[in-house]
Amino acid sequence: MNEKFDTATRPDGGSWGTVNGQPITEETIEALVADAQAGFPKARVAPVGRPRTVGKRPAETVTVRLDPERIDAVRARARREHTSASDILRRALDEYLAG
Repeated sequence: MNEKFDTATRPDGGSWGTVNGQPITEETIEALVADAQAGFPKARVAPVGRPRTVGKRPAETVTVRLDPERIDAVRARARREHTSASDILRRALDEYLAG
């Protein structure tokens, strides 16, 4: 199979849309291609999955039973603060233990 693909260009020279509110122009595409060809030298790769540590030491999983109202309140707080329910519970426990 020997297919030929033509480069798509906008006749008006405008942008191809936006990403995070920023216009995607021919220059943007060229910069992204150059970055990919260079192996993404400035990219920071974040590990996938749950963290194995919390703080400086390996973490353990602890099961806590909560009524639906408390679970809803923890999840709502986590959404407002753009964090996880685990983070909210750890901070609450830290504050309680410090008092």
